[in-house]
Amino acid sequence: MPRRRRLLRGVLVAALLVVVSAAIFHRPLLRFAGAVLVVNDPPQHADAIVVVAGGTPSREAVAADLFRQGWAPRVVVSRPYMAPEMRELNTLGVRPLDLQGEARLTLEKYGVPSDRIVSLAVTVMTTEPELAVVHAWARAAGDRRLIFVTSSAHTRRVQLIWSRESRRSHIEGLIVAAPSSDFAVDNWWHRRRAAEALLHEYLGLLAIYLGISPLMH
Repeated sequence: MPRRRRLLRGVLVAALLVVVSAAIFHRPLLRFAGAVLVVNDPPQHADAIVVVAGGTPSREAVAADLFRQGWAPRVVVSRPYMAPEMRELNTLGVRPLDLQGEARLTLEKYGVPSDRIVSLAVTVMTTEPELAVVHAWARAAGDRRLIFVTSSAHTRRVQLIWSRESRRSHIEGLIVAAPSSDFAVDNWWHRRRAAEALLHEYLGLLAIYLGISPLMH
């Protein structure tokens, strides 16, 4: 009986320690989980600024600001895949621009001259093939350094994908985070969309490490 009591007491103490630790450390741990996803390199002079598809207009706003500051002479935009229903809206004139056209127009509104915007021709569905297209273009152009602009939660995955894509060419990729109203490191767990973004990115990173074919943007 004394042994059983000691065992029970030990289990209760351990459970209490777990509860106390969770109460004390849950916020720092959750913040750490969000912070791990965010990369934000200081800008350096580069050959081009690449707006990773999605997140319009926040990514374009940051890219245009970097362009105006003189960090690079060109801004590159991808041609994202357009779902059939989106194409039908274009045909009906309800949505007159495709996603690449929206990105271009947004950049122009933010002050980037149209002749300084490079529109890539190959349609891409997810980030991995998108950066493969960017890499092929950069190699053909003889570029040595690019600045990638994407949403903060997406930056770690972009960095990982580019490091793998460019390992032979050694084209440097700097990652600059565009602020997002949907994700904040300090309180992402209070917002459903932020929690979904965090889960999406961790699943994307896991897929890369496991070698699973990319299905996420």
